[in-house]
Amino acid sequence: MATVKKYSSNQLMLTVNKLSLGRSGKPLLDQVSLSIQPGQLTIILGPNGAGKSTLLKCCSGALHADNGHIHLDNKPLADWSLADLAKKRAVLTQQIHMPFTLTVKEVVSLGLAPWSLSDQQANALIHETLMDVGMADTEPRRYANLSGGEQQRIQLARVLVQLYADPNSNQDKYTKEPKYLFLDEPISALDLHQQQKVLRLLKTLTQKGLGIFCILHDINLAALYGDNLVLLEKGRVTFNGTPSQLSKGNQIETTYQADLIRLSHPDTQLPQWQFKQ
Repeated sequence: MATVKKYSSNQLMLTVNKLSLGRSGKPLLDQVSLSIQPGQLTIILGPNGAGKSTLLKCCSGALHADNGHIHLDNKPLADWSLADLAKKRAVLTQQIHMPFTLTVKEVVSLGLAPWSLSDQQANALIHETLMDVGMADTEPRRYANLSGGEQQRIQLARVLVQLYADPNSNQDKYTKEPKYLFLDEPISALDLHQQQKVLRLLKTLTQKGLGIFCILHDINLAALYGDNLVLLEKGRVTFNGTPSQLSKGNQIETTYQADLIRLSHPDTQLPQWQFKQ
């Protein structure tokens, strides 16, 4: 297994402490505490309406909580300028609307907005990033003419190029300071082959030091690829730990209110869950 990039201070991470947010008297997040570590894929799980997307918006700086604190590399998230934040983290949400006329290349180039690159540098980086997501041959095509799954991979390329473009990165995309990627269901429209490719890519990026906050609905893929799993229910964290630790309790069955059988993956021995008949 590849060596994970280490940074000079083990205090560099995103930390969330007792975060709470409500709307119209309804709690959306309730005393949430967690951390996103560089070099780890942290996967957020939970039923519909559990607060996963709300938490992502708060952690990425798009939404302000009522109470609690978020620090990004020892600095309050609220103290980061938008320009510096755009160079530090990238965010892929579920709903993205693009002008009908944009080409794939133009969509991906939007991720370069925080940076100043030459045309040659930008073109090379866009092409390389499209190769990473298996979409290099679509560069001149109209984005609107792609399938939903293809569009999802193009959007992933857009946020990746935003982090790849750092001039302090070396040719292997290792950076001097940690960066963070926030993904809200990035594989929801992908077939099995592409799901595997994207998740393997995310694992590769964590080995280069990237800290990834990823929302998934598939608990088995989460257990197979996630370094750390966070389970949300009604805005509260009911579990925060490794996949192996999650297998020791009944949090999955209780949180999802489902009758499940717990198994072990034949290759990794990591926990997997199936419905009882």
